[in-house]
Amino acid sequence: MAMILRVLMVDNSYQARRDIDRKVNWVENDFELVGEANNGEEALALLPHVAPHVIFTEIRMPIMDGITFIETAKKRWPNIKYVIVSNYDNFDYLRQAMKVGAYDYILKPVKVDEINQVLMRAKIEIETGVRRFF
Repeated sequence: MAMILRVLMVDNSYQARRDIDRKVNWVENDFELVGEANNGEEALALLPHVAPHVIFTEIRMPIMDGITFIETAKKRWPNIKYVIVSNYDNFDYLRQAMKVGAYDYILKPVKVDEINQVLMRAKIEIETGVRRFF
């Protein structure tokens, strides 16, 4: 039986979350959307209840931004793969994301192949325990 990869989406834009939802091959790749949050603070409250393997998060959100969210969450949940999904093609944001340990950085609007490849790579790494770069 294949492992089910649990995913949490954190973005203050409902439309952005729906866009990702439509583009992920959930069932055929054994992925499951386990929750959604509007900001990092909401996501922190959800984390213990949904136990995701991967989190997609925007950088700029009200209340708690994506960088602060990753930095805070990684202290308690270091093995989650934190993926930035953002409108901002900004080197400083990318650098900040890398400093706090983001797994990947994807620009919106997300491309079907790109989002599914990131999830598949994460799933393989979690299943095998081996970090892959492709």
